[in-house]
Amino acid sequence: MAFWTESFMNKMRTEWLRRIARIQYLAGGTWYDAQITDKSIEGNTLKVTTQTTDSVDTTITSVRILDTSGDVAGQISESIRKTAGQGVITLWEFPLYEIIT
Repeated sequence: MAFWTESFMNKMRTEWLRRIARIQYLAGGTWYDAQITDKSIEGNTLKVTTQTTDSVDTTITSVRILDTSGDVAGQISESIRKTAGQGVITLWEFPLYEIIT
């Protein structure tokens, strides 16, 4: 049996989604703000869709999420090559659920 109620978990998922304020990507030593085009909750998963906003021929080497207070909530290394006229669309999925042991 789960400890947390489903209504509480749904409330926490909504709060986490609300606190995702910005997603940035590192390209050529510069942090760019990605444009968040969609944020949603599907089941127990937070989904955030973004697209790049620059027109640089470069490789994206890192992506980070900033919360509503400006703190880095999470960061990951990447290697996404893009040309100057090319955009990159990403879908980030974060499942939030209780593991019952």
